[in-house]
Amino acid sequence: MLKFPKKEKPAGAAEAAASPLAGGKRRFGLHSLDLVTRRNLTGYWFVLPFVIGLAILYIPAIVEAVRFSLSTIVMEAGGYHLESAGFSHYLDAFNRDPDFVRGIQESMTTMFLNVVIILLYSLIMATILNRNIAGKGFYRAILFLPVIVATGIIAKAENFSVEATGVAQLEIAGAASAGGLFSDFSLEILLESLNISETLTSIVVSAISNLYTIVTCSGVQLIIFLAGLQSISPSIYESATVEGATWWESFWKITIPMISPLILVNTVYTIVDSFTQYGNKTMDAIYELISRGVYEDASARSIVYLAVVGVLIAIVVPLINHFVFYENK
Repeated sequence: MLKFPKKEKPAGAAEAAASPLAGGKRRFGLHSLDLVTRRNLTGYWFVLPFVIGLAILYIPAIVEAVRFSLSTIVMEAGGYHLESAGFSHYLDAFNRDPDFVRGIQESMTTMFLNVVIILLYSLIMATILNRNIAGKGFYRAILFLPVIVATGIIAKAENFSVEATGVAQLEIAGAASAGGLFSDFSLEILLESLNISETLTSIVVSAISNLYTIVTCSGVQLIIFLAGLQSISPSIYESATVEGATWWESFWKITIPMISPLILVNTVYTIVDSFTQYGNKTMDAIYELISRGVYEDASARSIVYLAVVGVLIAIVVPLINHFVFYENK
């Protein structure tokens, strides 16, 4: 029987095969992970400060609020102690306070209207600022300025001015300023003369009346949309143009699907911001109870309010997430 000589491996092949950097062996460390896993780890590191703050600050505060809502605070020398009160404070919120449930209903109505208008306004302005226009950096700074103004001591000074002027008067002044564009006739009469439905007319009139709130509450959403628009590769639009797609078709077939995850993020942010912004009747009622030292009732109402917001977000997120396009799925 003929025997063929075995091929000898080149020098250093055994050492290369045994090396941890060889392609046939599994490497350890961050660089050995695939791109998707590394991207997910980056996201986890990004939300880690929020998780730490939630565990250290917010969760203990929520637990303490639940304890207060189920108890009666008895002040004594050197502190206080809690006596069990069951769900009496929750029952008082629904049975003895007629403004509480009504305030939540009004807050939800205002929230739905604000979410639609703020998201549309933010997306339109972000689309405009994403185009090659002169001075777009200046316009971005101006549109984001309300977010800076709404923080810290400036917000307190602004809220004091609103309290002195009155929210109703401020809204009337804002509506009058916006209505200056229609000097000779009312906006409502104009829309009705165009045979526009009463529902759409009321939405537009309400948006004009709340113009100040819309502009001041849309800075964060605008920046998020703008960042999402800038992350879309221009080659995608170029390919669509070559295929004969119009700008309108590209907007609905490319832009909206690509930024749909950010639409979900901005929706959740706007919902929470609308429920907690200054002038919310439910929040004002809770603050009033706190200022009067009625911490049990304030805690019960805040827990109910938190549960309403949580349930609403739990319903909205899966509904919107069903239409969200993810690139890696």
